[in-house]
Formats: sequence, C-alpha cells, structure tokens
Amino acid sequence: MKLPTLTHLQFAVLDEIGAAKMSGRELRARLKKNRRINKSGPAFYQLMSRLEEAKYVEGWYDQKIIEGQMIKQRHYRMLGDGIRALNDTRKFYEQRADGLPEPA
Repeated sequence: MKLPTLTHLQFAVLDEIGAAKMSGRELRARLKKNRRINKSGPAFYQLMSRLEEAKYVEGWYDQKIIEGQMIKQRHYRMLGDGIRALNDTRKFYEQRADGLPEPA
C-alpha cells in the first residue's frame, strides 16, 4: 500500500480549510482550538507556502483599511490536488484502521 503524500500537519490544515476560504489568522486559530496545533507565525506561513508550491492550496492577499491603516491579510482555499491528497490520505488511514483490533 502506497504511503500518503501528506504529513499529519498538512492533513490537519487541509481538513480545517475544507471547502471554505479563510484567512491565515482564522486558520491558525482553528488549528489551535480544534486540533491543539500551535505553530508560530513564521512556521505556519512556511507550511502554507509549501502547500501552495505543491498546488494543494491557493493563497492571496486581501487589503483593507482599518482605522486609517492598510492591513494586508493572507487568505487560502483548497485546490483540486489538495482535495485529492486529503481524500487519499483519509482513505489510507481508514483502511489501516479497519485492520486494527478493537480497543480493550
């Protein structure tokens, strides 16, 4: 059986994004709250950059003026290759779990 292409962190990120479009700030907050994954800003954005390079996600900047200041915020959405990688990884682990004995 072929190993999945996603690491556990990549899987968690793609699973949190799902079909939504969300800011990096929101995604980091969801990872911390829902999965207890707390990456520093630089580590998080490096991870997201790798997902963009792999064509799993698309990222773009939105600019807003808040109280007279220009704020740039990175947003993300999952691409078709990311959906396939997420589904393949989920399937891999579900098949592995099916072969495990029930916990005592």
